[in-house]
Amino acid sequence: MAINPYSSSFNMPRQASYLTSLRSQMDDLQRQLGTGLKSQTYGGLGSERVLDLSLRQQLTSVGVYNQTIQIADLRLDTLDKTSARMEAIRIESKASTDRNNFELFSNGRTSSQTSAEISLREFMAHLNTDVGGRYLFSGKTADKLPVQSLDYVLAGDGNYAGLKTVISEYNQADLGALGNGRTTTAVAGTTATLSEDGAHPFGFKIDNVSSGLSNATVTQTAGPPASLDVDFTGQPEPGQGIRIFMDLPDGTSTEITIGVQGSENDPEFTFQRGATPADTAANFKATLDTALQKVASTELKAASTVRASDSFFDTAPKSPVPPGYLPQARVVPNAGDFATATSLRDGTSDTVSWYVGDNSGGDPRTDMRATIDENLTVSYGARANEDGYRQVVQALAAFVASDFSSSQPENQEFYQAMADRSNAVLTPDGAEASGIRKNHMEFAAVQRTMADAKDRHRVEEGSLKLMIDEIEGINREEVAAKLLTLRTNLEVSYQATSITLQMSLSKYL
Repeated sequence: MAINPYSSSFNMPRQASYLTSLRSQMDDLQRQLGTGLKSQTYGGLGSERVLDLSLRQQLTSVGVYNQTIQIADLRLDTLDKTSARMEAIRIESKASTDRNNFELFSNGRTSSQTSAEISLREFMAHLNTDVGGRYLFSGKTADKLPVQSLDYVLAGDGNYAGLKTVISEYNQADLGALGNGRTTTAVAGTTATLSEDGAHPFGFKIDNVSSGLSNATVTQTAGPPASLDVDFTGQPEPGQGIRIFMDLPDGTSTEITIGVQGSENDPEFTFQRGATPADTAANFKATLDTALQKVASTELKAASTVRASDSFFDTAPKSPVPPGYLPQARVVPNAGDFATATSLRDGTSDTVSWYVGDNSGGDPRTDMRATIDENLTVSYGARANEDGYRQVVQALAAFVASDFSSSQPENQEFYQAMADRSNAVLTPDGAEASGIRKNHMEFAAVQRTMADAKDRHRVEEGSLKLMIDEIEGINREEVAAKLLTLRTNLEVSYQATSITLQMSLSKYL
């Protein structure tokens, strides 16, 4: 048999390819050992690549949810601390509106007004809280400072009327030119008459009357305008009296009690019996005038101030809109005179807007939303003009803006009437939580929901990473064993190849 001199090298290309393959496998195993990954591409994962991609997509979603929770949690944590401080201010402010703390300084203001102003400034500063340039109490317009400065709110400027101006207009319209609550009194013979001075929304509104006067006939006309007649058919007895119940502009009521002088328990306002029933009627009318002016300058003025403040501060959208509602209602003067005014107008265009954040319809909570899990979105928006916050601002601002100076008649009783109303707003009814506290609890509920979602994501993230590691990762011991086996095979192959390459004809024979 003839010997082909090239037969020894005939299979060399196949041997070289084999060695190259072993070297490539060794390089791949070394890469796996170094990176801990089976493959540098998804294609190298084989049939599990689709599952791996799906798992990584889920892991990315969890990461986005966690990032959203982190941002929302920072804002809610700030809301939590801010709400807690504002609630503390509300409670502390009740001491500033103590009716028994009337101490008038030389500047015409009381010490309690100064304390209330300090509290109000801090409260409004908290309403302007921002986190990373996002104002928390501005609704959807989170990049806009929600609350104006207190000085501007109180005084306004040449173009916009501040709270003090609005209060002054209402006070004039409610007290009237005679300072008796827009009423008229008259006496004709034995009959004294009390009447409202017209059908308008200002001043006293006669609600009811309760008479304990003997020899006197009381007739009430519902109106509007309402009126009542007291006809003295004879002489009443000392100690007897009549109670007139009046509705006030802020929705509260008061009563004026007028008694016949001569009893040990005479009320504040009394009248003497005259020589004749006609004289008695005249005396009753004079006392009624005094009583109306006194109550008008105290209770009515306080109620008027509260109504003006409510019109100024209650700017949140109404749904449904109450009948006759006018935003930031202003008094329309009668020929330039507010004391004889009979109507209100929309004051939006020329009244200071204390809150300038988002004021669209709908629930303020939905102004700020965060998707923290699949099909789970939480809402935690807030607006400074929500009732809970607005009522505190309004109660303190009305008290701060009031004039209790010595130049005002009956200033101490007016102070007490204002203090009672402000304190009542700052004190929730019964065991009911304040508006701030209610909002605080809503924010806390959102935080709890986010904490639960965060816990779920932590578990889910761990499971996903474990599954991905099982698909993409390697067993280091197994790879090391393969690498050693491959190295042995490669060394043997190299030696065999070397021997083959060194083979000569004489060695072959």
